[in-house]
Amino acid sequence: MESSTERRVASQTVTALLELLEVGDFQERWDAAKRLPSFGEPALEGTLVLLRSHPEDDELAWFAAQVIGQFHSSQALSALLELLRNEATDKDVKGMAARTLANLGAVAIAPLSELLQEERWRLLGIRTLAQIRHGDVSQRVAPFWDDDNPEVRAQVLALLGCHRHQRLLTPLLKGLRDLSPLVRREATIALGLQHEWVQELAPEVVVVGLLQERLLDLDVAVSQQAAIALSRVGTLEAIAALGRCLRSPQTPVPLNLEVIRALGWIERPQSIELLQTALSLPSLQLCLEAIRVLSQVKRKSLKPRAAKALTTWWNRHPPQRETPQVRQAIALGLGNFQQPETEAVVRSLLEDADETVRWHAQAGCEAMG
Repeated sequence: MESSTERRVASQTVTALLELLEVGDFQERWDAAKRLPSFGEPALEGTLVLLRSHPEDDELAWFAAQVIGQFHSSQALSALLELLRNEATDKDVKGMAARTLANLGAVAIAPLSELLQEERWRLLGIRTLAQIRHGDVSQRVAPFWDDDNPEVRAQVLALLGCHRHQRLLTPLLKGLRDLSPLVRREATIALGLQHEWVQELAPEVVVVGLLQERLLDLDVAVSQQAAIALSRVGTLEAIAALGRCLRSPQTPVPLNLEVIRALGWIERPQSIELLQTALSLPSLQLCLEAIRVLSQVKRKSLKPRAAKALTTWWNRHPPQRETPQVRQAIALGLGNFQQPETEAVVRSLLEDADETVRWHAQAGCEAMG
């Protein structure tokens, strides 16, 4: 049982910590905010008083949100929600309030869901709810998939796309053709993550066909996500779609970089063949990326194919060989293989005229053992 002396000392400590929280420098406030929650209700009540007394002190509010978020009480929830609702609240303070609310878990879902009913708070409410890992969150946000605000539609898709949600199909299919690139991007990501689930829900949906459309999207961020999504699908049809994109002279370099990475993630014989084609594309950046991806193939059965693709291309004396960067990449990349033909190429570069290439060749030799 706590003695009167212990209670008095605790009360004095809380008073001192609250004073530091009110007028201390940043480090003193940081230390006070870390210690206060361990003193229970007196610390919460004192922090709430400070928060109400100094509405103009954003730094104090930021630390106060941290303290308040440690308490699972209606008072704490109300105070954090008020910080979110208040238009005068600094954005960093809002961010802290959102994170601390999310840390409270399921108890915060109902009060946060109230924000969804008002248009001006809806996006903030969904973003905050998204930080709570609980099945009820998806149910709360799903009705807003066709909101007038494209940011809201995008956030809803981002949330639904993380789970096998029964209400995913309609917003996803409509989202793929939304006027907003933000929404199309999130729908594309969701389709890549849940392609198997989508096929279970609607076998008639041609997933690769939908993703191929998005590969041609005018927004590069959307088309890049389509390449990543196709890598998740990983079928021969997906590889073929990526191959058509890779070979097209109209494909921008940023997209083809993502296509090359996607082919590397799939790791099938057909993707290795396309990566060999990528070595000869008229872009040094794409050539270097193809070398990197081929040299990092993980699947044991495909390593010989990847090594052969690189050495065959190299031995044809392509014009890219004249660039030191390419020779450096080959010297280092082929060091990941334990084969006579790759070793021969690496050792030949030990005599290269470029000193940096020789260093890379030495590192490649050491990697081969």
